[in-house]
Amino acid sequence: MMSLSSTFARRPAWLAARVSWLLPFFFAGLVVSAGLAKACAVLMALLGLAAVCLPGHRLDALDRRFMLAAAILPAAYVLNMALLGWNFRLLDRPAHLLAAILVYLLFRRVGVARVSVLRGLAVAGTGCMLVALAALAGGGGEGLLALNSGRPMGPFSSPGPFGNYSAVVAMVALAGGVAAGKGRGHAGLPLLVPLAIIGGTVAAILSGTRSAWVALPLMALLALQMPGRQRLPRRPLVLAGVLVVLVAVLIGQRIWGRVEEGVFEVLAYQADPAAASARETSLGLRLLSWQWGWEQFLAHPWLGLGMANFRAAVEAAAAAGVLPPILINFNGLHNLFIDHLTTTGVLGTLAMLAFWIGMVGFFAAQRRAADPDKRLFATWGLMLLLGEFVFSNVGSMFASSLGALTFTVMLAVFAAGAHPATPAR
Repeated sequence: MMSLSSTFARRPAWLAARVSWLLPFFFAGLVVSAGLAKACAVLMALLGLAAVCLPGHRLDALDRRFMLAAAILPAAYVLNMALLGWNFRLLDRPAHLLAAILVYLLFRRVGVARVSVLRGLAVAGTGCMLVALAALAGGGGEGLLALNSGRPMGPFSSPGPFGNYSAVVAMVALAGGVAAGKGRGHAGLPLLVPLAIIGGTVAAILSGTRSAWVALPLMALLALQMPGRQRLPRRPLVLAGVLVVLVAVLIGQRIWGRVEEGVFEVLAYQADPAAASARETSLGLRLLSWQWGWEQFLAHPWLGLGMANFRAAVEAAAAAGVLPPILINFNGLHNLFIDHLTTTGVLGTLAMLAFWIGMVGFFAAQRRAADPDKRLFATWGLMLLLGEFVFSNVGSMFASSLGALTFTVMLAVFAAGAHPATPAR
């Protein structure tokens, strides 16, 4: 740690210029190697710890606001376990928010350039599209080419987070493309933005992830409502639109089939919730688990079942025939609010709401900054939060390890870039 700190002190400008290249490598890891993404995140966190150790580092009210919002949810989980039983493994993914504080402090100290983010988005968008196309064309395989029920997964543990974060990549790039710049240094990125938009959107569509399809237009609307944005660039926009429409036409039956499947599953569950054919479907399992979770909350309103006791409660319900055995394989109940009400009760749910309110307030306060880069990073942060909110209400917060890493690192980088005192790059 001393060597990292001394390097910061001796050559801060040299190190700051190279830290920015960690972001493209991190984004590349999201689509080709989870190990690469995790290694970049660990390195950023260590450098952030070194930056904190340097003299002259001061935290202002906005820094403390971000750090408090990031820490409140892991703290609530620790309190719940202290009262109702321990399972340290369950703290692994929530602890990513604590590591995100260090990533935030790194880029608050050295600065973060929009071009670094856009380079990473271009790599990620192109990569996830190629992975999805190769997996589907080859009929699946091992590793990156794995399919789950005919849906590409990339390095994620399921098609859900792969499609969800492909959508985030695409729409964050859209915001970067329409954002106002501060001169020639920010204007020369015509190729990066279309690559990320097209690649991310195509991968999200091919993933068959319905939550990503819902989030795409919502995030796009937020990007297009960014204060002070440029007029839409016609040629790249038309090209991206034509290609996305072409892909949608080519796989239109696949898209419509997923929509019809969802409608059929909901109607079947409403008609006969007790039927196995209605319960053991994608949406049927969700509806059944939400009902069960709500009943558990009513029985344990203040602290919930306890995070450490959740798995045992699901196993007992499955053994009694109340829940299908397949639900034992899931870590949650596929809904942000039901998850917290069931496992952590009212107290944990209030902490969860405090996290979201704190983060939204952090970015919203900077969205109308005079500096166009600050406006862009603030818009990026709000888009990420909007997407994650959609994803976690039909899935679970921290549903996958790589998904948790993606969300928390992007959140930290966007927050650092949005801070008014972060050095310009």
